[in-house]
Amino acid sequence: MKLLTGSHQSPNKRKFQKYLIKFKTSICVLLYIAGIVYFCSLAHPSRNNATYFSENALLPGLVNSEMRMEHTHFAVKLYDDLEREREKHKNTIPTAWILAKFRQIGLEAYVHNFTLNYPLGGGRSFSGKNVYGILRAPRIGSTEAIVISAAYRTPESIHPVVMASVPVLMSFANFARRQKYWAKDIIFLVTDQEQLGMQAWLEAYHNSDVLDSSSILNCGNLEARAGSIQAAINLELQSFDLNYIDVKIEGLNGQLPNLDLVNLVQRIAAKEGFISGHRQSSNIKRSGAKSTWEENFQHMMSMVLTKSTGVANGNHGLFYRYAIEAVTLEGHAREQTNYQRRSNGATSILRLIEGITRSVNNLLERFHQSFFFYLLVASDRFVSIGDYMPSLGLLVSALLIKAFITWLNINQKSIVVDNEERNEDEDKSILDKDDTDPNENDLKFISVAKFLIIAHIFGVLAAYLPFIGSLDSAFHQYGIKTEVHLFFTLLVLSLVSLTVPQFFSFSVNNIELLHVAILLEASTALIIVGMLNFSLGFLLSAFFVPFALFINPKSGLLRRRLSQFMCLFMNPLMAVYLIVFMLTWWSFGELSIIALAKRAFTATLDAITFSIVDSIIYSNWLYPLVSLILFPIWITYFGIVSIKQQSDHSKEKKLN
Repeated sequence: MKLLTGSHQSPNKRKFQKYLIKFKTSICVLLYIAGIVYFCSLAHPSRNNATYFSENALLPGLVNSEMRMEHTHFAVKLYDDLEREREKHKNTIPTAWILAKFRQIGLEAYVHNFTLNYPLGGGRSFSGKNVYGILRAPRIGSTEAIVISAAYRTPESIHPVVMASVPVLMSFANFARRQKYWAKDIIFLVTDQEQLGMQAWLEAYHNSDVLDSSSILNCGNLEARAGSIQAAINLELQSFDLNYIDVKIEGLNGQLPNLDLVNLVQRIAAKEGFISGHRQSSNIKRSGAKSTWEENFQHMMSMVLTKSTGVANGNHGLFYRYAIEAVTLEGHAREQTNYQRRSNGATSILRLIEGITRSVNNLLERFHQSFFFYLLVASDRFVSIGDYMPSLGLLVSALLIKAFITWLNINQKSIVVDNEERNEDEDKSILDKDDTDPNENDLKFISVAKFLIIAHIFGVLAAYLPFIGSLDSAFHQYGIKTEVHLFFTLLVLSLVSLTVPQFFSFSVNNIELLHVAILLEASTALIIVGMLNFSLGFLLSAFFVPFALFINPKSGLLRRRLSQFMCLFMNPLMAVYLIVFMLTWWSFGELSIIALAKRAFTATLDAITFSIVDSIIYSNWLYPLVSLILFPIWITYFGIVSIKQQSDHSKEKKLN
């Protein structure tokens, strides 16, 4: 940068700077458009690749199955028994029945207790129980393990009934106990309270035996453990007779399993006659190579939108924190079924689980051969990180180019930018130069740093205030709901932050210096977020870059007012509300505008509360990202278009 901004420059470099500044808007806009077009082109079959196996050790699961009809009958009998148990346990998991069946099969069976000390809502607590059984590997010591889990949902659960998962899990445990080729322990786990139970069990499995009753999630102790977990299969089966299987892979903070495991599941499912795939939504199998661009793009965008939330769409997503590859098999029931279909379906499901488990059992090392960063445009086609990252690079480069050109503007005042400036009268320019305060061109780095520090202090407050238990208890005593006080706490903080620019007065040069600093911070944050969670980084860049390109500290009064108006809509709270409003309108288009606005407001309160709770319990970093980085960036941009410019002194001289 010194070579391009130094005082001793050749005429060619000055000419380059002149054209760079003149066409800065066109260059940035072209980079943004190129990034969007590049990303959209990835949905074309010529721009993505067919999935394939990178690890040949996974192939044994594709051989002939050893599953017999006796195990199918056992699963059907367990299903009928569980139906009777569910009538006795309307609100709780039938722990005693599951524990007894595990021990009857021959597993080491245990109960795991956990408690959630809810940090919000007046300090309530929730408890639950997991049941797990361990089948020790007969060929080797307990060094490695595989987890097969099923989420138990009570009859009062709002989620779809997946009662068939537990009988299938038990029947496969009965089959696996009789085999002698297992080289890894197999853990059969039935969890309570959805993802909360899985999170508690994983923390207890990987942490020490020290019981911390003061923690938010008191995960309890495990009486026994197996080896290091290599892979996990989570079952969400609505019936034995399945219409299709949706293979869920999106995990916490946008993480994904190794692509080899996804390919293995889909290959074996196809072998057993199932219609399956990622985001499968019907009984029609779709091939990415033969699909239209619109279908592939919709599939890819649905994955991007799911990953961007950072929320796992199944229990499998919590395993990724511990470098464990996992998927969820969500089996959707057929509308009409009979006993023969029920038995045949149970046999196929058991063979599917057998094939996956035998393949993973054959691995001599952890999954490492295939991709961990990818996007699926169809169940059988993907885009690797090397193909989709340039789109994010093009978007972010628009901000970097604008920061560099703004820096050139600060250091090269002699360069003519606009045609109007080139046509100005020479005498008037000299007069204006004489009347200008020379201190206006001085760069005050300390003052700019103070503004940035204050903006980030507000970000720290936004990240910290919702987690103060005493504050939540005080609101709860007055009957104020948690979601209401959280929203209005953040709203008050946002309104107070609007007054920050009133305490500063900068020259145009210093406002541009502040602009350069925030452009560099925003571009750095976006590229880092994109490398950890590409979907979130790309969507943030797609919405933020046009706004950042529009902002110009040297613009006229009308554009500054328009920029302030845009800043208000770019506030994180307002942005969340607008997104929720659009989704509500998409889902409930028959409602009136007022009804949509009310429902969207309620959903916004819930979304903010859930994001805060997820950050506490599951370490979802979406809310910390917004509060610590995006909120200070928004404050700074509002300051850029609202800080009083030090031009009054020059105007007074001209009037005199």
